[in-house]
Amino acid sequence: MAHMRSQTKWLGQDRGIAFEATLRGHKLVMDTRAEGGGDTGPSPKELLLASICGCTAMDVVSILQKMRVHLESCEVNSETATTAGYPSIFSEVKLQYLISGEGIKAEQVIKAVTLSMTKYCGVSAMIVKASPMTYEIVLNGTKVGEGKADFQAAAEHP
Repeated sequence: MAHMRSQTKWLGQDRGIAFEATLRGHKLVMDTRAEGGGDTGPSPKELLLASICGCTAMDVVSILQKMRVHLESCEVNSETATTAGYPSIFSEVKLQYLISGEGIKAEQVIKAVTLSMTKYCGVSAMIVKASPMTYEIVLNGTKVGEGKADFQAAAEHP
């Protein structure tokens, strides 16, 4: 079981509502848009959206490497809107996987993404409990699949 720690400090009155987070020695600034903050860094929700992309992208690359495919690029993009009222949460997260490589079969990419979105991606597994997640898969410029994150079967049969 991995133990994680984050130290988050307010940057002071002159910086509005900006904070600096330190994670294993890595530092990043969180803020909000100019109308509510200083726009000096991404907001915590934006970081969470990026975390979804990073987590699932790592899964997909790892799985495809184990399949020994010639992977040239893997990009995961996301978008969401937030709900009205408080707490404001993601209404639905939409992911797009853009994968390219010579000789990669659609079935391989679909399997890798499906495994990430149903078994391996811990960030997505946490978020999908509150916000639905859908995805589409594009291989070498052609849409080859789509689906919905569903970790229920993995939870029932660990």
